[in-house]
Amino acid sequence: MPINIYETIYMLSAIEELPLEHTFFKDRYFPTDDMMDVFNTSKVLADYREGNRKRAPFVVPRIGSVPVGREGFKTYELEPAYIGLSMPLTIDQLNRRGFGESVMSGMTPEDRARILQMRDMEVLSARISRTEELMACQTMLNNGCMMRHETDKEGVYDDVEVKFYDEAVNPALFTPTATWKHSTVDTKGNVTVGNWYEDIYQMVARQKRRGMPVTDLLASSDVGAFLMEDPWVLRMLDNRRVELGRIQPSELTEYVTHLGAFNFKGRMLDILVSDGGYEDEDGTEKPYLEDGSAIVTAPDVGRGLYGAVTQMERDEEFHTYAGKRIPQHIADVKNQIKETKVACSPLMVPKRKNPWCAAKKVFG
Repeated sequence: MPINIYETIYMLSAIEELPLEHTFFKDRYFPTDDMMDVFNTSKVLADYREGNRKRAPFVVPRIGSVPVGREGFKTYELEPAYIGLSMPLTIDQLNRRGFGESVMSGMTPEDRARILQMRDMEVLSARISRTEELMACQTMLNNGCMMRHETDKEGVYDDVEVKFYDEAVNPALFTPTATWKHSTVDTKGNVTVGNWYEDIYQMVARQKRRGMPVTDLLASSDVGAFLMEDPWVLRMLDNRRVELGRIQPSELTEYVTHLGAFNFKGRMLDILVSDGGYEDEDGTEKPYLEDGSAIVTAPDVGRGLYGAVTQMERDEEFHTYAGKRIPQHIADVKNQIKETKVACSPLMVPKRKNPWCAAKKVFG
């Protein structure tokens, strides 16, 4: 029996071979375990623990030991956002030479259809990756995520917010003591470090008291520029003492730069600056990390979860698929149009409660 490349089961194999667009924040802080984090139901289960810094007590020998309870955790049942994108394919497109195709290629419309299907899946998957990257940043910045669903009415949206805290106020949000100012240099050349240094140290200290790992300082592009113009930081450029830190700018991705490592009262942090962004629904260019943002955290503090996707197939029955990308081929014989659709249901969740500390609008 010949293979039908337009059947979802075969398209799933094909889309898994496509390279996913690199997502720094999602990959570094919310990696996905294909065995544990991809669910075969529309809802997902997220477990996370509180930080624990309890010490062992002293006991007299005759007691022997003190019973210790196992560290508990909470389980939340959550419904991820649904993302569905499609791209139409018309007869006119099949009869025209495609982008990058040789004028003398001799390619048939059937050949173009197969090539365009793969290209369309790659383009749609890349758009989904940008949304996942935005979700990762929003989750760390807001300790939750606002998911805006488009409805069948133009300009009408269904907003669903997921919060990973029970308190009235976000406990992972740090309020700066004042608008961040640059360090100052007196007439003798002595540098007084700016208030931003103490604020970042307090963010680190808050996380360390809760037993959370802290290795990274994530900064929006304007915060990164502010740091690189600061006199104290510039002094570090001319000072090779390891205890102060090191400035070694290097590009990790096309939109994330590693400035180096700074010493915040004994805690060395890698400074990662993002100038990446995306195009919003209205065509506006927006950054992944809001201007004036700083986050202290560590890699692998969260999980990228995926709920199952249910869709009607050619047999006119509903089928449910588990995966990070679910493709579908839709044919409209009456209007002579084919569509390539890619869907998924992603959600970024923390492994522990408040594994990050974020400051917003540090410049007022």
